[in-house]
Amino acid sequence: NGAVTYTMVLTDVAGNVTTTSSASALTVDNTAPVVSAVTSTLADGSYKVAQVVPVTVTFSEAVTVTGTPRLTLATGASATTAVSYASGSGSTVLVFSYTVANGDTAADLDYAATTSLALNSGTIADGAGNSATLTLASPGATGSLGNAKALVIDTTAPVASAVTFLDGSATGPFKSGTSVTMSVTSGESLSVAPVVTFSGAGTPVVTLTGSGTSWTGTVANLTGNGAVTYTMVLTDVAGNVTTTSSASA
Repeated sequence: NGAVTYTMVLTDVAGNVTTTSSASALTVDNTAPVVSAVTSTLADGSYKVAQVVPVTVTFSEAVTVTGTPRLTLATGASATTAVSYASGSGSTVLVFSYTVANGDTAADLDYAATTSLALNSGTIADGAGNSATLTLASPGATGSLGNAKALVIDTTAPVASAVTFLDGSATGPFKSGTSVTMSVTSGESLSVAPVVTFSGAGTPVVTLTGSGTSWTGTVANLTGNGAVTYTMVLTDVAGNVTTTSSASA
């Protein structure tokens, strides 16, 4: 490997002689490009179905790509998703494009294994024709996608694991004008408070406050007689939305 220089002696027909030297004539490159880092340009956060996640693979030198290499991501307890090369040939950074699909899940998105980068009948090589070494850092280790980013893949709609109405410790029925506390526990963290719409018995209203999975509020305008039903909208931090309705609250 390295630069090759030369010294050259020229003699013309009159016998004049010149000796010239080059600083560098040509370069011999037998070193294969290697992967130095895998990351994403997408901001850390939680993402749902249809989100496009660009995954970037950086090499030690510029590489040229032919065909459609693939990078296999871990997108479930035992599930994987092979995502295709999108752009970057001729540079040191190749981009692979992952679109989140229904059923995908990852607490911290990463590729599946050190062997997850595959040629898929294509090529990745440097300008001298040296084929790239495709071995990746261990998932979660320095240089991996999971270590560089905190990307949560969440395609599951949130659910309310518990909904209660209490006047102190009493569970009802309730008299008109009673101060009733509504409590909602969700199965995962919510990005905003649950939105509750009541029907019946004076059309009660409630504004829930809290954070994460725990939300409470006082039901107002509880008048009249009869059953009260509600519709509740839950939105998780990835943007998944669930609307549930009660037969009787």
